[in-house]
Amino acid sequence: MTVTVHRKFFSSIGDVLDDIKKNKTWPTTFVSGPSEGLPVHWHTEEVHAYIMEGETDFLDVASNKRLPVGPGDKVVVPARTLHAEGAVKDKVVYVIGMPTAVPPREFLKMKPEGDLQ
Repeated sequence: MTVTVHRKFFSSIGDVLDDIKKNKTWPTTFVSGPSEGLPVHWHTEEVHAYIMEGETDFLDVASNKRLPVGPGDKVVVPARTLHAEGAVKDKVVYVIGMPTAVPPREFLKMKPEGDLQ
């Protein structure tokens, strides 16, 4: 599976919430602060990430491509897909849609690259 970016997918929070409802996912907000990027990892659940503010990129390990993203873009990371968020200068604000509601300590828990089970 690969990371997919839908450019200029939405123009308002209403559009995001409509898509979350259509996909029967649970919304939450996630903020990435300044960083040089995250290590390659995966999640047990499929993640729909709507970029509300800021810019970064996502490394899709399967294609070895960095996919730039910014406000209005939607990123879909299938379950168990190796990927990594790139560098963040200031912050990136996401609305995240996930298939199940999970406690904060489990939210987007990163699994290391070598532990793909």
